[in-house]
Amino acid sequence: MTGSRAAHRRGVAATGGSRRPRATGRGGVLALLFAAAVLLLLPSTAVAASSATGEGMQSFKAVYDVQTDGSMRVTETITWRFPPGQERHGIFRNIIVRMGWNDEPGRYRYFDLTDVEVSSPSGAPDEFRVSDNGAAQEIRIGSPTEYTSGTQVYVVAYTLHDVLNPITADGKPATSSDQASTVELYYNVFGTNETTARDAVQIEVKAPDASTKVACFQGPQGSTTACAARAGEPSTFAAANLVSGDAMSILASYPAAAFDSVQPVVLEGDSASSVGSAAAPALNAAAWVAGIGAPVLALAVMGTLVWTRGRDERYADLTPGLSPSSGSGASGDGTPTAVGAPTVRGGHTTVAVQFQPPAGVQPGMVGTIIDETANPIDVSATIIDLAVRGYLTIEENAGSGFFSRTDWTLTRQPGPSDDRLLPYERKLLDGVFGSRGDVVVLSELKNTFASTLKAIQAEMYREVVRRHWFRTSPEAQRGVWQGFGMLLVVGGFLLLFFGQGALQAIVGTGFTGGFALAAGLIVSGGIVTLLGRRMAAKTAEGSAVLAQSLGFKEYLVTAEAGQIEFEEASNVFSRYLPYAVVFGVADRWASTFAKVAQAAEAAGQPLVMPSWYLWSGATMPDFTSIANGVDSFSTTSTGTFTSTPGSSGSSGFSGGGGFSGGGGGGSSSGSW
Repeated sequence: MTGSRAAHRRGVAATGGSRRPRATGRGGVLALLFAAAVLLLLPSTAVAASSATGEGMQSFKAVYDVQTDGSMRVTETITWRFPPGQERHGIFRNIIVRMGWNDEPGRYRYFDLTDVEVSSPSGAPDEFRVSDNGAAQEIRIGSPTEYTSGTQVYVVAYTLHDVLNPITADGKPATSSDQASTVELYYNVFGTNETTARDAVQIEVKAPDASTKVACFQGPQGSTTACAARAGEPSTFAAANLVSGDAMSILASYPAAAFDSVQPVVLEGDSASSVGSAAAPALNAAAWVAGIGAPVLALAVMGTLVWTRGRDERYADLTPGLSPSSGSGASGDGTPTAVGAPTVRGGHTTVAVQFQPPAGVQPGMVGTIIDETANPIDVSATIIDLAVRGYLTIEENAGSGFFSRTDWTLTRQPGPSDDRLLPYERKLLDGVFGSRGDVVVLSELKNTFASTLKAIQAEMYREVVRRHWFRTSPEAQRGVWQGFGMLLVVGGFLLLFFGQGALQAIVGTGFTGGFALAAGLIVSGGIVTLLGRRMAAKTAEGSAVLAQSLGFKEYLVTAEAGQIEFEEASNVFSRYLPYAVVFGVADRWASTFAKVAQAAEAAGQPLVMPSWYLWSGATMPDFTSIANGVDSFSTTSTGTFTSTPGSSGSSGFSGGGGFSGGGGGGSSSGSW
């Protein structure tokens, strides 16, 4: 959804409803008092922070206007410092709207986000678009055709619904049948996935009654480090010098009597005709024709587009995997090898065994070209590949209890130069280590890495476009068509459930065409969504790399132990193992090397085990145990990278107290 360009912008999120916040009228005197109070609360370092260099939030000021129905009108004033000497289109805000619920599988808490408004008092481009981004709604601000730089101010306003927690007298969540004694706002101003530095943060919470108790926490997930908080009406909170990975959570308790019956949202027509009976049959017939014709038209148009643009290109009259100018394997480093060479569309990929991976093509890139998707397993394989290349080591930590789970310690190494890393590889290393230091336990990344994963995947899509394997991002291509398809589906359901009665009110009770038109839109949307998945076509260069990748997979599953020289065996095992993980054939690759190791032992030339993976077993490691450990690591890390923190309706003041990142919702930011 995109807002129109104007001095003051208004938009509604895709999941938004019709609810509106109540109007409030508080004077400027209160704002001045709040500003003065915050200056007293902030540490002295906050003033100096404004002179900091590098990208970040120079200040973040927000007003949370809590309503009696449990919703909260949020107005954020963000002073953003863009990187010196660089231009950006604008900024984005990720607002969490879905969270796990009390560790219950298959259930989540939902915060409806509506009534989005954006403006820029400093004159920066303030067009905006609201879209789903995993568990968040992303508000992307700025124009793709305009740039901004320096320090800019953005005002972002939106309404979050059902943010309050009803609490009983003993500090437990109050259900609809319980009597709540208090109502709490336990909210993450920022989640631990916020990587932007924030020099000064000021929060003002307005409510129908004065708060009786407040708390504020800042730091990594689970931190109990307090930040400034003051109860009353309004309540105020402040923090300074928050760095990458620091969350900030605020907690305020109010008398339940000041609110309606609030509960968290947990998810698992006839009137007279004004057109006249003479026009009704014609309109009815037209609606039926449109309802039947829409799917036919959608199938014809999408079928034509898939045939003419959605099929992969291939070099004409060349063996798959070859490029015309090189006369050999496809260029994997992004250099176009055959500009203007004749190409054709369609046909099947002929697979010939390739004894090496495509030149210059990393495991994560192989995974992306094969299924046109940057999957989390491709990111996990990239970590393994970086370990093989000397950027880190992976140490297996076996649990001691019967029900304990294996964990892994990742240690960054000072070996190769970072200049040799691709952008997505550098972002991955910075995301894993970054502010956490050079030693990180994999489980520590749980619930904090999801937004970083999204950024890494975005860089991987940029990389395949840079290498000329796709003309545009395959994710973006699919997203455009699937978004259009879902728009048709949603429009059909709205017409089915709400529009039919309105049409009958206008045309007459005999009008039934609304049902046909709604069904036609729904079916058309399904066709567009389904065929839209096939619109991410590879270029001829991408098809050549795909053929080589599939040929290399064929080698990994058919390689014989006798084909591998003892002198190179250990190096070959490590270099090719990340590719085997991507292909899902790590066990087959390991069994081949188990036979190589046996033959080498018998010949008196025992193989040296890889040093980048430290096994936890009691016996000496072998290739099978290392491959099994790496395979288990890739599976576990995939789940860890995609996990998001859960939410609870319990009181933040009981059960050991609150902590940073422990509330509902949350947000993260960045520039683009």
